[in-house]
Amino acid sequence: MRLINFVLALAATGALAAGEKVVTPVPTKQMRPGYGVVERVTPVRVVPERSAAAGGSAAAKDSHPMYRVAVRMPDGSLQYRDLDRPEFKAGDDVLLTNAGDIVPD
Repeated sequence: MRLINFVLALAATGALAAGEKVVTPVPTKQMRPGYGVVERVTPVRVVPERSAAAGGSAAAKDSHPMYRVAVRMPDGSLQYRDLDRPEFKAGDDVLLTNAGDIVPD
């Protein structure tokens, strides 16, 4: 167990040194469709969630670089999506789909 914690700490340190935050994927239940404006695009390292009950652990090799896009919705809330490429920039009008995608508006 200590080895797992050490590996996770090491992975987080390496990602932070590279200027990337370590995050878990955006939960599907938090995704809402609609139109909005991109507020920011942040480079992150996404570490998949694993079930502790199943004995899973997230290792450094499981993380991968992505871009977390924050979209301001008309009601003032923020919605987040993770993308493989920085396709959007702050100020872009976008549509968040039911499938969790971001498309230009």
